[in-house]
Amino acid sequence: MRNPKHFFSHWQNWIALILVGGFILLALTAPILAPVNEKSLNPGFKFAADPFGFLPHPPSALAVLGTVPTGAANRQIDIFYSLVWGTRSALQFGLTVALITTTFGVVVGAFSAYIGGLTNNVIMRITDAFLAFPIIVGVVFLQQLYLLMVQAGGGMFYKGGGQANTTMIIEPASNPSSIQLFLDKVDPVMLAIILLSWMISARITNTVVLQVKKADFVVASQALGASHPRIIFRHLIPNSISPAIILLARDIGGIVLLQAALTFIGIGGESLWGQTLVLGRRWIIGPGGNFLTYWWTYLPVTIAIVLFGVGWNLLGDGLNDWLNPRSAQQLDL
Repeated sequence: MRNPKHFFSHWQNWIALILVGGFILLALTAPILAPVNEKSLNPGFKFAADPFGFLPHPPSALAVLGTVPTGAANRQIDIFYSLVWGTRSALQFGLTVALITTTFGVVVGAFSAYIGGLTNNVIMRITDAFLAFPIIVGVVFLQQLYLLMVQAGGGMFYKGGGQANTTMIIEPASNPSSIQLFLDKVDPVMLAIILLSWMISARITNTVVLQVKKADFVVASQALGASHPRIIFRHLIPNSISPAIILLARDIGGIVLLQAALTFIGIGGESLWGQTLVLGRRWIIGPGGNFLTYWWTYLPVTIAIVLFGVGWNLLGDGLNDWLNPRSAQQLDL
């Protein structure tokens, strides 16, 4: 690891810190910048009044980034509110998923490499098998599993909402099973990403630990009678975790982009940014084919999503250069 001054000597890292820090600050100050509307079921959305009509309302004193119609009951959503609260939602989702997947992957990879032999080969083959499953398949599978369990238990589901924001309304059975209760509380997108995203961290950590466990300080600890958990958590993981940290930083941006994309195409997810883009997509092309007629319905959120992904990717690149200066090109995470 180089001196911290090396990290701050690159202008790309400063851009990364400004972007990531700005989003974190925006998320922390969300209740101040956009006070929660107690009458709204979704705290990320502020519903505007009827005077705006069925067309998007441009930025004004009432809505600094304008509004977009929901398609139901002539109600409109304040873009600024969805942008601010969407930042908090994105950070919570990205950090939660990335931390869980990285932690699980690091532990699995480290234990597998430490045990070695046939056990390591079997675990790594299972890891490779998980890599073959696309995340989108996992999301659809979990959703269908839940809906089947709802029907089997006597519940029902149907589509509701406006034309631009159709949602699945689920009415569980009066006595749902424990599995149904679990699936009802967990976001299928989050669960699918967690189940199908830990493998790269496991593979990378496994490769590094296979080399580190041969080091003199590890052999000395074994000779002194140190327990296996102590060797793994005290010596192997701390000296092998740098690539996983780099991957974690990059994954946060990618996970949020994936969540927004799945929400936008209607497969699943609760991304406020994605939901706002769903409402604004019908207004991308205005009268006469002008893309800027209703620019506020899609441009602010789109820019936020892009900058969020760029910020975390730049941070990952900076950490890669700082933590692994000699192997940055070889790892190419």
